[in-house]
Amino acid sequence: MLGVIRNLIIVGLLLQLYSCGKTEAGRVDETIYVRHQGADMPAYVHGNLSSNAVLVIVHGAGSFGLSFREESFKSVLEKLFTVVYFDQRGQSMSEGHYPKPDDVIRLMGDDVSALIQVLKHQYGADKSYFLLGHSLGGMIALSSMVNGGSQTDLAGWICVDGALDFPFIKQARKEAVLQIGDEQIDAGNDPGSWNDLINRLLSLDPDSDYDEILKIAGEAMDLLTTTGVIPAGDSKDRLRNAIVINNPVNWLVSIYFNQPVQAALAEDLSLTNRLNAITIPTLFIYGKYDLSVPPAMGEWAKFNVGSSSKELLLFEQSMHHPFYSEPEHFVEQVAQFINNNK
Repeated sequence: MLGVIRNLIIVGLLLQLYSCGKTEAGRVDETIYVRHQGADMPAYVHGNLSSNAVLVIVHGAGSFGLSFREESFKSVLEKLFTVVYFDQRGQSMSEGHYPKPDDVIRLMGDDVSALIQVLKHQYGADKSYFLLGHSLGGMIALSSMVNGGSQTDLAGWICVDGALDFPFIKQARKEAVLQIGDEQIDAGNDPGSWNDLINRLLSLDPDSDYDEILKIAGEAMDLLTTTGVIPAGDSKDRLRNAIVINNPVNWLVSIYFNQPVQAALAEDLSLTNRLNAITIPTLFIYGKYDLSVPPAMGEWAKFNVGSSSKELLLFEQSMHHPFYSEPEHFVEQVAQFINNNK
């Protein structure tokens, strides 16, 4: 009976699916649109159609699927696998008319579960599907697996700087800025600026002064870039994806009116108590200098995850976007994880 209901759900989703683009022998470049619970969400599908592995990317808050599609993804991951860049509900190029949900994070996780069902029908249920979530996308991916039931459809989970526990992150962020500040002062990297940041930070409370601590953390990450600790790394692909392929007006309006992070903060959302339900192979990737979601979050997540196959990688020259600051290393590790588990 459950199998019949599941098939009916898939058929219902497919009746609301349409696509544009092209497929060639061994190659796919198309956009599919999935309608789920009042939202029309595009998924940009590129890469090796003959591969038996599909990588589904869930971006962070205020971002968009194609923000990942830079040269390293195109030249490595898309040659090896089919890569799906997903625009989430209320983000970027997604559209729709629906009331504000009671639990937006859970609904966004359910959207991902719906997308995976459509992808399996469209590209093959016999393929191995991997879910990569960045920042808030890590929490949404986790919700998709533990609340939306998508874990049974997946061969592996890649959590990149995942914001999985907001109360934990609040505490860890202040501690991380203080620790890195002390290290940079000892190294002689603009000690005056670091002392100023530390002095402003010391009296702040992680709960009541969240915005101010986040602001100081942002200034600290800027300082890490200007002093050369972290490479700046500009990209023509990034600019093109943001203002040409991605409609910047629609994107900015979406960011203004739809802020799932605020909903998660309002309820101090944590899903680390659900990590023990994850049994598929899991790779955690965190930037050593990430002061937005500090690497202590990754250490705690690895400790709590239920999978017997789990690994935490700290990227030594990265902050919150290791796929930008160390792109070659990033795609190498992702490809290795997929190849080992497909």
